[in-house]
Amino acid sequence: GMLKWQDLLRPFTENLEGLKAGALARWFNNNTFYRKPIVQGEIKLKKGIAAKLDYAEYLPKNIPWKAILPAPYTLTRLSENKFYKNERELMFNYAEILRDEIGKLAKKGFKYIQLSDPALVYNPFKKPLSRDALADIEEALRTAVKSANAKTCLQTFFGDFSQIMPEALNFPVDDLGIDLYETSLEKLKEYDFDKGVALGIVDARSSLVEDENELAKVAEDLIQSIYPSKIRDVFICPNCDLEFLPWERMEEKIRVVSSVAKRLNVEVEHS
Repeated sequence: GMLKWQDLLRPFTENLEGLKAGALARWFNNNTFYRKPIVQGEIKLKKGIAAKLDYAEYLPKNIPWKAILPAPYTLTRLSENKFYKNERELMFNYAEILRDEIGKLAKKGFKYIQLSDPALVYNPFKKPLSRDALADIEEALRTAVKSANAKTCLQTFFGDFSQIMPEALNFPVDDLGIDLYETSLEKLKEYDFDKGVALGIVDARSSLVEDENELAKVAEDLIQSIYPSKIRDVFICPNCDLEFLPWERMEEKIRVVSSVAKRLNVEVEHS
């Protein structure tokens, strides 16, 4: 459903009571922008968002469907709060709305829900989030995915995933998405994972097309380090959305993703 979205938050900005679309703000450290949600009152659904997110009639019936939504923390951090007493209260209100919408998407047949959470790891000039803050984020995620009769992934990008470890291993999702271009791989290798991972191994913010052999080596080394005993689900993907690339270069990047995934499937199975 993201094909017609102006930005990741727009369906919520336009369909929730208590919100209005504010001024344009920079989308993290990119040359793109989003309309900042202004929170003016208690947030409630005006009309269902899930119905606008999917194009079920156009989707193939023989493969699992995936939906992408903003995670509670990113929705909160990118909003301007003029109503709730603190960000925690706002985040949990967002989480309750996400819970209802995720449940509706699951009933429509979506088998995989990605919660995009760039704000969780994007801290260029700040200290990493405290344990208390991460505990609140974990609880908000638990609220959001409570009705999810589908697999879930918390997809981070634009920042170092290792700074939210080891707390992230307790997040109530099936898979964790990691931007390998922003993350310290050596720090990541210090931990044993018991969840699936989505490895953002192709840089969607650079037009340089990567060497698939080199990427496969990096991915295989990381997989063997974080899964010392049993390998979980591993997905190969771009490190963030592909909107920053021209169409032709995006197609080349996707071919690299496909090649690396196929190669790893063979090499990991036989290692």
